[in-house]
Amino acid sequence: MRISKIFDKIKGKKVIIVGDAMIDSYTLGRIERKSPEAPVPIINVEKEKIKLGGAANVALNIKSIGLEPVLCTVIGQDSEGQDFIRLCKKNNLNTNGIITDSSRKTTNKNRVIVDDKHIVRIDNENTHNIDKKLRDEFLEIINKEAKTSEIIIFQDYDKGTLDRHIINEIIKENKHSFISVDPKNRNFFNYKNIDLFKPNLNEILEAFNSVDSSEKNLEKISKELSTKSKINNIMITLSEKGLMIQNDKENFISKTTIKEIIDVSGAGDTVISLATILFYLKLPEKFIGEMCNLAGGITCMKSGVNSIDLKELLKNAEINNLDIYL
Repeated sequence: MRISKIFDKIKGKKVIIVGDAMIDSYTLGRIERKSPEAPVPIINVEKEKIKLGGAANVALNIKSIGLEPVLCTVIGQDSEGQDFIRLCKKNNLNTNGIITDSSRKTTNKNRVIVDDKHIVRIDNENTHNIDKKLRDEFLEIINKEAKTSEIIIFQDYDKGTLDRHIINEIIKENKHSFISVDPKNRNFFNYKNIDLFKPNLNEILEAFNSVDSSEKNLEKISKELSTKSKINNIMITLSEKGLMIQNDKENFISKTTIKEIIDVSGAGDTVISLATILFYLKLPEKFIGEMCNLAGGITCMKSGVNSIDLKELLKNAEINNLDIYL
């Protein structure tokens, strides 16, 4: 089967993305001298730009794959929130699931970059949970949109959009949907009865108070998590080492062939987007692992947060003969 045919099959399918969205802003410059006021470099700003990040970047990835994302999130009534809506409209993203809340800031992660390398990141945000009234309104919007979709992605960045009640209600109301999760620490064990759970190495080790990153230990705690939380598939991203997939049929590490990591920003968004669709289609685990490694690797070789370029992904998949795993 040609890999491109896989994506033709699901073109236009509606996907609900629920979670923490943000503005990723970039200050690009050069360093020519040190400050006379403190032992720090002076950065001369050459360019500034903003992009959609977090759950919004997942929505962009889903759109790039050829599906129709509906982003459900809460942002602030501020200038960053206005920028956020403007960027959504510019990228033709559905804004029906976006709520503004005057009690919070729109998260803004400002990365200062010199020669394609991060010098510092400045986060401007609130991380308190949304209040009950807003939570009820949010749930009503999500469950209404989910009635015409078979796929839900939780993108959790611990910024307060998601809590145990919201998570439980969405899962309970959408039992027949394919549900995937990119978790963070606060709600790590709140996701139960789901299809795909994709922590990174640090997140799963921290959740289990472990420092042992051996394959044997990762297999052990993955099985424990999958049994305890009733998770069908666990994918652990291992940065430059690739990723691990564990379910009741398989347990293996798919090693990456990435040559150079320039920037890991947004790689997790890319992987959860692609993995969700490939697991939803019930494709072979080895193929899923290789495709996600490839997509994450391509993202890491670019500076800043970038969504999947489907043509580039398909071209590289063909070069690497990934169709042999189908």
